[in-house]
Amino acid sequence: MILEKVILENFRQFRGRQEIVFSDLRERNVTLIHAENGFGKTALLNALLWGFFGQSGLTDDLEKPDRVLHEGTAAQSKDPAETYARVRIIFRDADRKYTLERSQSLAQQLNKRKADLRLEILAEDGQTYKEPRPQAKIESIIPAGISKFLFFNGERIDHLAMSENAPLVADAIQQVLGLKMLRTTIEDLRHPNVRGQLRQELRDQTSDEKKKLIDEQTQLDQHIDKLGEDKQVAQKNLAATDDELEMVNNKLEANRKAHEMQTRRKDLQARRTNLAGREAELRKQIGKMIAEDGYTVFADELVKRGREITKQLRSENKIPARVLNSFIEELLHEGRCICCTPLAEGTEQYEAVKQLLTIAGDQNFNNAVGALDNAIGVIESVSDRTKNNLEQSNRERLTIKAELTVVDEELEDIHQRLGGKDDEEVSQLEDTRHRLGLARDGYIQEMSRLDTKLDEKQQRRDELRRKIKRIEDNESAAQLAQRRLEAVEDSISKLEQILELETDGLRPLLNDAINESFSAIIQKDYRIDLSSTFTLRMIKDVEGKESEVAPSTGERQVMSLSFIGSMVALARRREEIPTILRGLSGATYPMIMDSPFGQLGDQFRSGVAKWIPELAPQVVVFASSSQYKGPVEDHLKSSGRVGQRYYLAYHGPSLQKSARPELTIGSKNYTQYHESNEEYTEIREIDV
Repeated sequence: MILEKVILENFRQFRGRQEIVFSDLRERNVTLIHAENGFGKTALLNALLWGFFGQSGLTDDLEKPDRVLHEGTAAQSKDPAETYARVRIIFRDADRKYTLERSQSLAQQLNKRKADLRLEILAEDGQTYKEPRPQAKIESIIPAGISKFLFFNGERIDHLAMSENAPLVADAIQQVLGLKMLRTTIEDLRHPNVRGQLRQELRDQTSDEKKKLIDEQTQLDQHIDKLGEDKQVAQKNLAATDDELEMVNNKLEANRKAHEMQTRRKDLQARRTNLAGREAELRKQIGKMIAEDGYTVFADELVKRGREITKQLRSENKIPARVLNSFIEELLHEGRCICCTPLAEGTEQYEAVKQLLTIAGDQNFNNAVGALDNAIGVIESVSDRTKNNLEQSNRERLTIKAELTVVDEELEDIHQRLGGKDDEEVSQLEDTRHRLGLARDGYIQEMSRLDTKLDEKQQRRDELRRKIKRIEDNESAAQLAQRRLEAVEDSISKLEQILELETDGLRPLLNDAINESFSAIIQKDYRIDLSSTFTLRMIKDVEGKESEVAPSTGERQVMSLSFIGSMVALARRREEIPTILRGLSGATYPMIMDSPFGQLGDQFRSGVAKWIPELAPQVVVFASSSQYKGPVEDHLKSSGRVGQRYYLAYHGPSLQKSARPELTIGSKNYTQYHESNEEYTEIREIDV
């Protein structure tokens, strides 16, 4: 998919008709849009999202999302039914060109009615067709579930690198890399119209005993679905809380009176995350050691008694045996002694040799004593090693816990000092931050509780399925219903295995691509690991061992950008990747980034600016003057990859403190702010 043009008409603060022609050249694939904070970057990003996905696609940070029509235009309207906000997007996908138009009148907005959507397709034969199911067609080209990965606010994208967002990451991988159809098929088979119907057919034909089990299984399915929905809500609430918390933290850091303490808190929290991660790792190590070798620590008496037994047997010359009973029995059976003397049964010689059986040792006894000797040696060796390792790990864990206590005390002191400051703004921000932190903890606990319940219910459901399968039916109709239901259940199970195998198979490729991008941006001896639970972690090697590093906000942002870029790159060459599935084709996606440099220092900005043209076949970047100046300008200018360039000119009664009234590019100045009683934004083109 390649964007060609977007036309806005009275959308949010973009009054009248405004347009952007996107660069679609392979070697000049970057469209750069200069915009100060408050001038309309967020509105422009949301214009594209609203065009493709409607109101459900809008970002959480867009205020009053139900009001898309320019406020001044709405206020001056004489006919609400004829006053419109429109977004028209012209784009290409495969061999076709599409024109999408979503519009909403003031009357529809006031009555909270859905916007109108029209999608026209220009085919190879030059004919134009109106798509009968426009939204479905749009989402077949660019799934709604991946919109947040392709259209995003760069200052808020760092949350993808947080563990609680692992389900979002897993879902994105499945959607972008063509695995979503497997998940959809699984969900379709589980639907009441399929599995539910077959289960009802079986229930109608089977015994009372099996009916009860089927009824319980149906109830369990409903409970599991409800728990899954509750978990999704908790995940969404957690993500929204994280976004709010990040905004509050940024405001505290920007406040002159709170800056120093908030910066210190940031460092302490990073330190705490690192310590807590190491402490959790040590607890796992200790648990594993106890589970595997813990018995050896309590085996001192057993080892002592074993040594006494073997010592006694040796003193009695029972080990090692001087001669084995199996050897004596062989001589008696063959009737000939080792000196060739005949051993006929009943003779004196035969009885003399036979008498040796009373003192001969048994081979099995010899082997058992040898094994005992060896086991005692192993237990002694493992016991010493286990004791040393446990002592060392526990000592490190106690040291970390002591450090955590010190860190927690300092964090609490910062909270008390900021909360008690004689500054209303700071104290209110700190109170909000505290409340959000409590809410965040609550959502995490709720997700953990739901996971436990889900696991219990799923285990019980599997047990019921086995019981139902074991009960044989006499009626042929019931047998047929049972076979059909089992076929669906088996299909679901096999498809889930395929989905897991495919996703796990793609993870190493993603890891390689992520690390290639990450190392190109950050010149540190770190690497990124996309774990089996789809958590992005930053790792470094310490004395040959992996150690997880607590990333800074900027590093998390770079991790997230690297992840998204890698997914888009793999999607492009999907058909080349070996896979269980057949017939998957590559997909091309553009990337639209609002403020990707916002929270990055100069070093990271330099790396991101170098890498951005390679991020996707088509890249659109929104940047303020402060973000653009310096390494970003130098690298984008020298790369020659910027194909189209615009700036947002804001008209309004006042200018934000952080915004600049003029934009300077090379030797030219462009007026970005115009004082006006009316508030609106214009899109103006700059010659590249």
